[in-house]
Amino acid sequence: MEYTISLVGNPNVGKTSLYNRITHSLEHVGNWHGVTVSEISKKILYDHHTVNMVDLPGLYSLSVYSYEESISRDRILERNSDLIINICEVNNLARNLYLTLQLLELDVPTVLVVNMMDELQKQGKVLNYRRIEKVLKIPIVPMSAKYHSDVHLLMNVSLDHIAAHAGNTVQLSYLDKLPLDDVIAVIGAQAATAGFSPRWAAIKVLENDAFVLQKLQLNDAQQQTIAAMGDWQARVAQARYEFIDKITEGAISRSVADEHHEMHEHAEHNVPIETENTDAPQNVAPTAQLKKHVKHHDRHKKSEEMQAMGLSGIDRIVLNKYLALPIFLLIMAVVFVVTFGLVGRFFTWLLELGIDKLLYDPLTRWLIKVDCPDWIVGLLGDGIIHGVGGILVFLPQIVLLFFFLALLEDSGYISRVAFMTDGIFRKIGLSGRSAFTMLMGFGCSATAVLTARGLEDPKMRKKTVLLTPFMSCSARLPVYSTIAGAFFAAGSPFIIFGMYVLGAAVALLLAALFEKAIKPLKSGKLSFIMEMPPYRFPTAERVLQLIWHNTKVFLVRVGTTVFALNVIVWVLSNFSFTAGYTADKNAKSILELFSGWIAPVFRPFGFGNWKAVTSLLSGLVAKEVVISSIESLGGVGAIFTGAHPSLSALTFMVFTLLYVPCVATLVAIRKEAGVKWMLLSFALQMGIAYIVSLVFYGIGRLVLLHTGITVGVLAVAVVAAICVAVLVSHIRGKRSCPYCTGGCGSCRKKK
Repeated sequence: MEYTISLVGNPNVGKTSLYNRITHSLEHVGNWHGVTVSEISKKILYDHHTVNMVDLPGLYSLSVYSYEESISRDRILERNSDLIINICEVNNLARNLYLTLQLLELDVPTVLVVNMMDELQKQGKVLNYRRIEKVLKIPIVPMSAKYHSDVHLLMNVSLDHIAAHAGNTVQLSYLDKLPLDDVIAVIGAQAATAGFSPRWAAIKVLENDAFVLQKLQLNDAQQQTIAAMGDWQARVAQARYEFIDKITEGAISRSVADEHHEMHEHAEHNVPIETENTDAPQNVAPTAQLKKHVKHHDRHKKSEEMQAMGLSGIDRIVLNKYLALPIFLLIMAVVFVVTFGLVGRFFTWLLELGIDKLLYDPLTRWLIKVDCPDWIVGLLGDGIIHGVGGILVFLPQIVLLFFFLALLEDSGYISRVAFMTDGIFRKIGLSGRSAFTMLMGFGCSATAVLTARGLEDPKMRKKTVLLTPFMSCSARLPVYSTIAGAFFAAGSPFIIFGMYVLGAAVALLLAALFEKAIKPLKSGKLSFIMEMPPYRFPTAERVLQLIWHNTKVFLVRVGTTVFALNVIVWVLSNFSFTAGYTADKNAKSILELFSGWIAPVFRPFGFGNWKAVTSLLSGLVAKEVVISSIESLGGVGAIFTGAHPSLSALTFMVFTLLYVPCVATLVAIRKEAGVKWMLLSFALQMGIAYIVSLVFYGIGRLVLLHTGITVGVLAVAVVAAICVAVLVSHIRGKRSCPYCTGGCGSCRKKK
């Protein structure tokens, strides 16, 4: 038999973790909302059955408010799943069950998973899930998807429930409080035509669900009849929550072992057990042991209250409005120092030494010894080993970077970054949701662009798609590391960190410009509702899986795209149309002729030579090829020459950061925004890269040649910028601000 099972639940309950466990996949998992933005599926074989597992984006309700939520709702309403596995988180069980009730109202076969039971166990508590199971009359499987817990049990229960369900309708007592029969009498015919269950359609009509009302196409008389029944939207929600409170009351309790332990502690320290005896003396002085125990109990109780509020002592620091951004920058600076400083540099040097001593030297000596043609020696030695090896040596640094990013993602800190940046982003027409997409751009721009589809405002989505490629992806790391290591060895971690900051700064400045000056990109009313996940320790297995996945992707790209392009670049740069192999010949190669025509465009940057241009052109396919082309063309010393080679090298890094992303990213932009926006992105990035690089090189020349004048000019520029900012703030204070919190001049006058 072949079955389709869909995973459904609120954001951040562990759907994708469970999907990865069941299907042995490595889909991206993050401890924040919006990680899954499209339907993901995979077929597996289980107990002689073919099961198509589907991971759907998170949603809080079947009344949806974003694009990715509509994907899940439509999939559920199409009823093309044989079973829905509804995942809830044990720490937010009452809130998560709100969606569960809506699934049961729809009469879809459902199995309930209560996830993250390990966290409840750490608190010394247990869940009486049988009590909830008895009321809802659906199977409940408590588990911890993070640790491979009870996956086989879940699959067995799911397949059994598919066979046993047979379209049974779950009776939910709270529905008796709603006038469903009256509504069904009005809309019954339209509900059948629209393919909706009459009961569910009636509930949605009472909730004033816009999607269902549009599908039903009620006439004026029907609308008036429904309106005469009154506003039931809040009462439907209240009925559900009262029912949830009733079935979950006392469901989570302290474990018997912990209660016995506390009784033992009370007896050992002569602490009286709490009783309801009101006749006890009120003025008895407590013993020192009693004071100590009470103090410990109060501290533990306060900690539990903070956890219940979704806050922690760490959040009081990392979310402080003055400290949040400096702490984030400090964390990232430490990551870069470790990754590109002594630790990362040591492993890179070790790998480079191994490639030279174990591959390049023996192979080239042997080829020369057997009188192999010079062009073959050059192709294998310089074109392939040095070219491809020039990328491979940075594998340790890439592994380290993804290790730290995995820790930040799975721990829950990335959600805090989105929260702290929402205020800044909102002023420039973005939201904290955009921060998720742009932060993912530090890994892969193409993948990050695809996540922008989860943004509800179409204009904000287009802006995010245009701006994400400015965030420095991991493919640019070898370029930064090679050039910074060659010219600024001691300060290379800070130079690389500066590239990341520059890319983010350019993206945010462009966002502000789009919002203020370009009407088609001005965002509408923005909303950002984010669930603050608890801090969690990432599992070693998950971190290793993430590192292996990214390492495999890197090695595949090096072994395919980078290898092929490197061979092509080497051949075209070492052969001419007339003279053949150009070594020791006074003849221009094919690439030298072609790139030489473009080279004058880059002369104002200090690297207007054909080798630099060739490297940049090859980077249009994949950014890793930039540095492999440089290595196969003689290294950084052969490209950055002249009076100020270090400044030219820095400007080259800036241009590499900002110019057109790889082909895969352009394809992703076309897929998400269309051909017009892809072409706009191409032109925008080329223009921004040229202007910023020109300004950067010009200021660098001034600093090197006329330090005093430059300092004066910069001081005047800073003062002018402050004056303009104050003036703009004053002008804005005279009119209403769309995001005003009551502090602008207009609001004060109204008061």
